[in-house]
Amino acid sequence: MTDKVPRLRRIVWLLAVAALLTIDLAAVAAIYQSGRFYRFQEIPGWAIPVCWIATAALLVLAPRMGWRRTRDRLVPAAILVLALLPVLPLMMMWVVFGSSDSKPVVVAVSTDGRYDAVTHEVDAMIDTLCAVRLRERGGLFSRQTEVWTAPESQRCPKSVSFTGQDTISIIDARGRELTAHFDADRMEVVQLVQPTS
Repeated sequence: MTDKVPRLRRIVWLLAVAALLTIDLAAVAAIYQSGRFYRFQEIPGWAIPVCWIATAALLVLAPRMGWRRTRDRLVPAAILVLALLPVLPLMMMWVVFGSSDSKPVVVAVSTDGRYDAVTHEVDAMIDTLCAVRLRERGGLFSRQTEVWTAPESQRCPKSVSFTGQDTISIIDARGRELTAHFDADRMEVVQLVQPTS
């Protein structure tokens, strides 16, 4: 019976380390894909460092879990280091170049209710740009694509509307009309018709 308790502790410890590393890798993948799958943007940026700290704390507890040999402690530590190596530069870039974009505002909904047109301001270091994006209104893997970005020093468009099954009409701040045709299957803009002047 005394041998089962340390063995049970080891199993729980290993499962906890494996779960934290899996959550960490899944969060990295989700944050990386959040530009395309916008619902992943809800994952907080602090989730990854919290998983790292929790995993490091579990590694410190390794001797108490019955892992007495050096090899038994080095294997999980090596796994943690290998998990951190590709993530660390990404996290540093996110902290340094992280966007201070405003919260997207839904300005139009398609007639069938499957798509949103949203506007949001993008901080471009010197100036603030306004962009229009097309978003699916599905579940977790809802995609988005950039439709149009206003030229520098121009405010968000006066109006955005769906004029057809796969067409968006944008009237910019100067009153010019732009028309964007999109492919719903690939979720990308296939043609953007802009005024000539």
